[in-house]
Amino acid sequence: MTHSSNSQSKPSHPSRRSLLRYMAGGSLGAIAMVFSRPQPAAAQDLEELCSTFPQNSRCLDYLPGVQALDAAGEAIAVDAFLPTTTPGIPQPVQGLPNVTYLVIQEGPAIAPYGLRPVCPHRGCAVIWQADQNRFACPCHGSKFDAQGRVLRGPARKPLPLVTVVERQNQIRLVDRAPSIDPR
Repeated sequence: MTHSSNSQSKPSHPSRRSLLRYMAGGSLGAIAMVFSRPQPAAAQDLEELCSTFPQNSRCLDYLPGVQALDAAGEAIAVDAFLPTTTPGIPQPVQGLPNVTYLVIQEGPAIAPYGLRPVCPHRGCAVIWQADQNRFACPCHGSKFDAQGRVLRGPARKPLPLVTVVERQNQIRLVDRAPSIDPR
């Protein structure tokens, strides 16, 4: 006895039309995901550019970082600040999470970098010793000159830097080292 079946069986593989439908839907979904991703704001891009390369022509009117403040928390104006400084004597300012020392050059002028008063040997806070014109680490005795260079170890590296930008009569502190160590 032969058993016959009247039912038609569907092919087990998808049709071309279904395959094209899946491919088109997947492509549109991928495109939608790319455009729905949050894009960085232009200000963030400009902050990155002007923090890394403050002399870039696109940054002439842009104020990167944060404004330097005096001990009372007041904004520091360059034209009022510089006449009160002495070249070779670092000046403490606020603005970043910890104090930053501005390096004062001949002129007087503000150097394009500031010093973080943190000893690279073990991370102790260094202290400016005005009578000896140097920074000293109270933990292990390292000594640094007014530009943050090592005078005596055990520290082998100079004090870490931040970028300082002088623009629109403001002193701006950028929480990153200059691209080239100017010391």
